Amino acid sequence: MSDANVERLIEAMLDMPHYSEVQLSPDGRTIAFVLGKANKADQNTPIEKSIYLMDVATRKQRPLADAPSTTNDLPRWSPDGKKLTFLTNRADFSEMQLCCADLQTGEIQALTDLRGSVDGPQWLSDGSGITFLYDGNLDKDKQPEPDPLVIDANPPFKRIWLLDLERRDLRLLSPESCHVFEYALSPDGSKLAFLKSAHLNPHEGWYSAQLYVLNIKSGDVRPICTMPHQMGRFTWSPDGAAIAFVSCVMSDEGSIAGDVYTISALGGKARCLTPNLDHTVMWIDWRDEGILYGARHIESTLIGWIDPQSGSTETISKGLVTIGEHTQRVHAINKRTFAAVRESFDEPSNVYLGSLDGGEWQRLTDISVDSNLMPPLQVDNKEWEGKDGKPVQGFLVYPPNYEAGKRYPLFIHVHGGPSLSYSPRYVNSWERLITSRGCLVLMPNPRGSWGRGAAYQSANVGDLGGGDWQDINAGIDCLVDEGLADPERLAIGGWSYGGYLVTWAVTQTDRFRCAIAGASITNYESNYGVVKNREWQTTLFGSMVYDDIELHRSRSPMTHVKKVKTPTLLVHGERDILAPTEQSIEFYVALKHFNVPTQLVIYPREPHGFQERAHQRDLYQRIVSWIDRYLLNP
Repeated sequence: MSDANVERLIEAMLDMPHYSEVQLSPDGRTIAFVLGKANKADQNTPIEKSIYLMDVATRKQRPLADAPSTTNDLPRWSPDGKKLTFLTNRADFSEMQLCCADLQTGEIQALTDLRGSVDGPQWLSDGSGITFLYDGNLDKDKQPEPDPLVIDANPPFKRIWLLDLERRDLRLLSPESCHVFEYALSPDGSKLAFLKSAHLNPHEGWYSAQLYVLNIKSGDVRPICTMPHQMGRFTWSPDGAAIAFVSCVMSDEGSIAGDVYTISALGGKARCLTPNLDHTVMWIDWRDEGILYGARHIESTLIGWIDPQSGSTETISKGLVTIGEHTQRVHAINKRTFAAVRESFDEPSNVYLGSLDGGEWQRLTDISVDSNLMPPLQVDNKEWEGKDGKPVQGFLVYPPNYEAGKRYPLFIHVHGGPSLSYSPRYVNSWERLITSRGCLVLMPNPRGSWGRGAAYQSANVGDLGGGDWQDINAGIDCLVDEGLADPERLAIGGWSYGGYLVTWAVTQTDRFRCAIAGASITNYESNYGVVKNREWQTTLFGSMVYDDIELHRSRSPMTHVKKVKTPTLLVHGERDILAPTEQSIEFYVALKHFNVPTQLVIYPREPHGFQERAHQRDLYQRIVSWIDRYLLNP
């Protein structure tokens, strides 16, 4: 692909819209969904997202909340289907407020005017009120904390609030002294199951937070159980007597995956329903028919049922697709119909309608794509054996005009987490850019990834940079042995934990011509003291750094930096709280000292994942330039 076409490809990827938050109305006649972008135009505007309504029978769409430079998100139907609440920052782009649209009159009313941000709205079952999470207080005139800043003195806890729609008053439900990560209303609206932590750092407390039940009327709070690992995706049984949730070793708040557990709403010992499941559950919804769930199964995504008594499973749908923006979530109603966002390597994200009885999916939307510039990706599912003989899976993406029997340069794109996995997506920006330069790209799912059950997901605990790196390295050897990859033209790149494995890999081997590490942790000894979610490190190492400092040092790229010979591009967001910028700076300074070709690029204002369009474009351009310079034209 010519340089001009690469620039056109970059612009097309940046402009690609995507669907999210699909919600089917109670009568099944209307779908609310969000259509938005993956970036914001500049530092002074939010990411644009609009809410649309679609008539299922006619497929006609109309905007409900559609304004330039505005984020509108999380549409939620009232129980009678006559109203739709949503979050918007139309009044102040730094604050998400709760609004309500009357679908009979067309009137939209602001329900909150709070300093801070509202999140997670849920209707009471009788429609009389709405609960939500809020990280501020009701004093509109309260001034920001004065200098100096006292660490942990005023933690920004999210708490559960109830808005009474008749009286229009707000009532705090959850205790003031704790941060709430997630909650679920009971079917009759009388109780809340919620995940809370009293940790002074909300970013850290998720790793040890536990389940509680709150009686809304009395305010009584009851601890329900104590779990050794993280949990989430709470859902009540239809009779309100029990609660189901997902739990396992997980890396990041919001990225919930593992086994399914149930427990009495009165408390006790949780029971694992899926102890021998060979796939990874990511989303659940307890219904009259059983527990509906979405999961990753090696290369595929599936929707199915779990029997809440026996734990037996039944598959409704399975395929090489991604459902619900990573969560594999569908939104179902009692008529056994569901709506969802679905995409694959062959098709961009679209809204679909499906049946819980199985059968074909029905596509309701059609995103326009320049197929000459962004054709469906040519991808093979690959499996190989790790060093210890255990199976490993990944996706191999071919360059345009691939010729069988010819060896190609190979780029290994390592995912983050490590509790994540590659699933079939259409855009895959790094893959499209790098294959456009005539390279193969391998997307490996090594141990620690979703898709093979809880044991596989937790197999790299205490062994970061060990078995997972060996799994990836074995995949490279496999492609070389098959005559696909040129062993003299190899490169590696990744983001977050993927960035860590990149900086780790270049200390372990000199087989790569170049490397690209984004948002990487390079020194676990120094990282623990400055990162916001420091219990991530304790969870994944299986030990506290101060108690087992030699292990944390031994798996830090900085400990072995003298061995690096590989030209390495380091990129980092200035405001990254999950992998502090200093981590890339440390590695960069060392590489410069040892005369290793390197470049460090720090992007102002950016968090762990870049948001500004100009920064995303610059990153893509640098990836291409680094590949061209060191892999293709060394």
